Amino acid sequence: MAITRRDFLKYTAVTGAALYLGIFDLKPIEAYAQLEPPLWTSEALSVGVYCSGGCGMIVGKGTLPGYNSDYITYVQGNPDSIINRGRICSKCASSAQISTIIDNDPLSATYRQRIPNPARITQPMYRAAGASDWTPITWTAAISQIATKVRDTRAATWVGSQAEPTDGLPIAVNRTTGIAALGGSSLNNEAAYLMTKLYRALGLVYMETQARN
Repeated sequence: MAITRRDFLKYTAVTGAALYLGIFDLKPIEAYAQLEPPLWTSEALSVGVYCSGGCGMIVGKGTLPGYNSDYITYVQGNPDSIINRGRICSKCASSAQISTIIDNDPLSATYRQRIPNPARITQPMYRAAGASDWTPITWTAAISQIATKVRDTRAATWVGSQAEPTDGLPIAVNRTTGIAALGGSSLNNEAAYLMTKLYRALGLVYMETQARN
Protein backbone atom coordinates (compact mmCIF):
# COMPACT_ATOMS: atom_id res chain seq x y z
CA MET A 1 0.00 0.00 0.00
CA ALA A 2 1.39 3.35 -1.05
CA ILE A 3 1.43 5.98 1.71
CA THR A 4 1.45 9.62 0.72
CA ARG A 5 3.21 12.35 2.63
CA ARG A 6 -0.15 13.61 3.90
CA ASP A 7 -1.12 10.14 5.16
CA PHE A 8 2.26 9.75 6.87
CA LEU A 9 1.76 13.03 8.73
CA LYS A 10 -1.75 11.97 9.75
CA TYR A 11 -0.59 8.63 11.10
CA THR A 12 2.27 10.28 12.95
CA ALA A 13 -0.03 12.83 14.56
CA VAL A 14 -2.58 10.19 15.60
CA THR A 15 0.13 7.94 17.06
CA GLY A 16 1.70 10.83 18.98
CA ALA A 17 -1.66 11.91 20.36
CA ALA A 18 -2.47 8.34 21.41
CA LEU A 19 0.83 8.03 23.26
CA TYR A 20 0.32 11.41 24.93
CA LEU A 21 -3.23 10.57 26.05
CA GLY A 22 -2.23 7.12 27.30
CA ILE A 23 -4.37 5.19 24.83
CA PHE A 24 -1.44 2.92 24.01
CA ASP A 25 -0.38 0.97 27.07
CA LEU A 26 3.42 0.99 27.32
CA LYS A 27 3.59 -0.81 30.67
CA PRO A 28 4.24 -4.28 29.15
CA ILE A 29 7.16 -2.85 27.20
CA GLU A 30 8.53 -1.13 30.29
CA ALA A 31 8.16 -4.32 32.32
CA TYR A 32 10.00 -6.37 29.70
CA ALA A 33 12.82 -3.81 29.57
CA GLN A 34 13.20 -4.00 33.34
CA LEU A 35 13.23 -7.81 33.35
CA GLU A 36 15.67 -8.05 30.42
CA PRO A 37 18.21 -5.28 30.99
CA PRO A 38 21.27 -5.07 28.71
CA LEU A 39 24.23 -6.86 30.30
CA TRP A 40 27.84 -5.76 30.15
CA THR A 41 30.86 -5.91 32.40
CA SER A 42 32.72 -2.83 31.11
CA GLU A 43 32.19 0.13 28.80
CA ALA A 44 34.27 1.93 26.19
CA LEU A 45 33.73 5.07 24.13
CA SER A 46 33.68 4.72 20.36
CA VAL A 47 32.26 6.29 17.19
CA GLY A 48 29.89 4.99 14.54
CA VAL A 49 31.53 3.02 11.74
CA TYR A 50 28.85 3.14 9.05
CA CYS A 51 29.36 6.72 7.85
CA SER A 52 31.72 9.63 8.35
CA GLY A 53 29.44 11.46 10.76
CA GLY A 54 31.51 10.52 13.79
CA CYS A 55 28.57 10.01 16.18
CA GLY A 56 29.66 9.07 19.70
CA MET A 57 28.71 5.69 21.13
CA ILE A 58 29.02 3.87 24.43
CA VAL A 59 29.94 0.25 23.77
CA GLY A 60 29.26 -2.36 26.42
CA LYS A 61 31.37 -5.52 26.61
CA GLY A 62 30.42 -8.76 28.30
CA THR A 63 30.92 -12.50 28.27
CA LEU A 64 28.82 -15.00 26.37
CA PRO A 65 27.76 -18.42 27.66
CA GLY A 66 30.18 -21.07 26.45
CA TYR A 67 32.85 -18.58 25.29
CA ASN A 68 35.90 -17.36 27.17
CA SER A 69 36.47 -14.07 25.32
CA ASP A 70 34.62 -10.79 25.87
CA TYR A 71 32.32 -9.52 23.13
CA ILE A 72 30.24 -6.43 22.40
CA THR A 73 26.80 -7.00 23.86
CA TYR A 74 25.30 -3.51 24.05
CA VAL A 75 25.56 -0.18 22.20
CA GLN A 76 23.96 3.17 22.99
CA GLY A 77 24.50 6.79 21.99
CA ASN A 78 26.96 8.87 23.97
CA PRO A 79 25.08 11.79 25.57
CA ASP A 80 28.39 13.68 26.00
CA SER A 81 29.12 13.70 22.26
CA ILE A 82 28.78 17.16 20.73
CA ILE A 83 27.80 15.58 17.41
CA ASN A 84 24.81 13.36 18.22
CA ARG A 85 24.08 14.18 21.91
CA GLY A 86 23.23 10.56 22.67
CA ARG A 87 21.15 9.92 19.56
CA ILE A 88 22.21 7.19 17.14
CA CYS A 89 20.74 5.78 13.95
CA SER A 90 19.49 2.21 13.56
CA LYS A 91 22.80 1.15 12.00
CA CYS A 92 24.84 2.39 14.94
CA ALA A 93 22.34 0.84 17.34
CA SER A 94 22.99 -2.54 15.72
CA SER A 95 26.79 -2.17 15.83
CA ALA A 96 27.00 -5.09 18.25
CA GLN A 97 26.33 -7.31 15.22
CA ILE A 98 29.86 -6.54 14.03
CA SER A 99 31.10 -8.63 16.96
CA THR A 100 28.14 -10.84 17.84
CA ILE A 101 24.88 -11.98 16.24
CA ILE A 102 21.80 -13.92 17.28
CA ASP A 103 22.03 -17.56 16.18
CA ASN A 104 19.06 -18.27 13.89
CA ASP A 105 19.92 -21.90 13.18
CA PRO A 106 17.18 -24.00 14.81
CA LEU A 107 19.47 -27.05 14.73
CA SER A 108 22.23 -25.27 16.64
CA ALA A 109 22.79 -25.70 20.37
CA THR A 110 22.98 -21.91 20.68
CA TYR A 111 19.69 -21.25 18.85
CA ARG A 112 18.36 -17.75 19.64
CA GLN A 113 21.43 -16.97 21.73
CA ARG A 114 24.04 -14.30 21.08
CA ILE A 115 27.18 -15.84 19.57
CA PRO A 116 30.39 -14.46 18.01
CA ASN A 117 29.78 -13.30 14.43
CA PRO A 118 31.37 -15.99 12.22
CA ALA A 119 31.58 -13.57 9.27
CA ARG A 120 33.56 -10.93 11.16
CA ILE A 121 36.81 -9.88 9.49
CA THR A 122 39.58 -9.45 12.05
CA GLN A 123 42.60 -8.80 9.79
CA PRO A 124 43.37 -7.06 6.49
CA MET A 125 42.28 -8.82 3.31
CA TYR A 126 44.15 -8.60 0.00
CA ARG A 127 42.94 -9.36 -3.52
CA ALA A 128 45.58 -9.40 -6.23
CA ALA A 129 44.91 -7.82 -9.62
CA GLY A 130 42.74 -10.15 -11.69
CA ALA A 131 42.03 -12.48 -8.76
CA SER A 132 38.55 -13.27 -7.50
CA ASP A 133 39.38 -14.39 -3.96
CA TRP A 134 40.53 -12.38 -0.96
CA THR A 135 43.57 -13.51 1.02
CA PRO A 136 44.19 -12.58 4.67
CA ILE A 137 47.47 -10.77 5.30
CA THR A 138 49.14 -9.16 8.31
CA TRP A 139 48.86 -5.49 9.21
CA THR A 140 52.59 -5.10 8.54
CA ALA A 141 52.19 -6.46 5.02
CA ALA A 142 49.11 -4.30 4.38
CA ILE A 143 50.82 -1.07 5.49
CA SER A 144 53.91 -1.99 3.48
CA GLN A 145 51.82 -2.54 0.33
CA ILE A 146 50.03 0.77 0.78
CA ALA A 147 53.32 2.62 1.24
CA THR A 148 54.79 0.90 -1.85
CA LYS A 149 51.79 1.78 -4.01
CA VAL A 150 51.89 5.43 -2.85
CA ARG A 151 55.61 5.64 -3.61
CA ASP A 152 55.31 4.02 -7.06
CA THR A 153 52.25 6.05 -8.06
CA ARG A 154 53.88 9.28 -6.94
CA ALA A 155 57.04 8.49 -8.89
CA ALA A 156 55.10 7.53 -12.04
CA THR A 157 52.91 10.65 -12.06
CA TRP A 158 55.34 13.21 -10.65
CA VAL A 159 55.53 16.58 -12.42
CA GLY A 160 58.48 18.70 -11.40
CA SER A 161 57.90 21.66 -13.71
CA GLN A 162 55.68 22.78 -16.55
CA ALA A 163 55.70 25.58 -19.08
CA GLU A 164 54.14 28.82 -17.94
CA PRO A 165 51.18 29.75 -20.21
CA THR A 166 52.27 33.36 -20.73
CA ASP A 167 55.89 33.12 -21.85
CA GLY A 168 56.47 29.36 -22.10
CA LEU A 169 59.22 29.37 -19.48
CA PRO A 170 59.36 26.36 -17.11
CA ILE A 171 57.96 26.88 -13.63
CA ALA A 172 58.38 24.49 -10.69
CA VAL A 173 55.15 22.81 -9.59
CA ASN A 174 56.37 19.64 -7.80
CA ARG A 175 53.07 17.81 -7.73
CA THR A 176 51.38 14.52 -8.52
CA THR A 177 47.88 14.09 -9.94
CA GLY A 178 47.87 10.32 -9.59
CA ILE A 179 46.78 10.29 -5.92
CA ALA A 180 43.72 11.86 -4.30
CA ALA A 181 42.77 12.01 -0.62
CA LEU A 182 39.41 12.35 1.13
CA GLY A 183 38.98 12.69 4.89
CA GLY A 184 35.84 11.95 6.88
CA SER A 185 33.92 14.42 9.03
CA SER A 186 34.86 12.49 12.16
CA LEU A 187 38.35 14.00 11.89
CA ASN A 188 39.01 16.92 14.18
CA ASN A 189 40.93 20.03 13.12
CA GLU A 190 44.24 18.72 14.43
CA ALA A 191 44.01 15.43 12.52
CA ALA A 192 42.90 17.19 9.33
CA TYR A 193 45.81 19.63 9.68
CA LEU A 194 48.40 16.87 10.07
CA MET A 195 46.97 14.89 7.15
CA THR A 196 47.02 18.00 4.95
CA LYS A 197 50.67 18.58 5.82
CA LEU A 198 51.47 15.00 4.80
CA TYR A 199 49.54 15.25 1.53
CA ARG A 200 51.16 18.56 0.63
CA ALA A 201 54.59 17.08 1.32
CA LEU A 202 53.75 14.22 -1.06
CA GLY A 203 52.73 16.75 -3.71
CA LEU A 204 49.01 15.93 -3.78
CA VAL A 205 46.73 18.36 -5.56
CA TYR A 206 43.34 16.68 -5.13
CA MET A 207 42.39 16.60 -1.46
CA GLU A 208 39.20 17.26 0.45
CA THR A 209 37.80 16.60 3.88
CA GLN A 210 34.32 16.55 5.37
CA ALA A 211 35.63 17.96 8.65
CA ARG A 212 33.19 20.80 9.26
CA ASN A 213 32.53 20.28 12.98
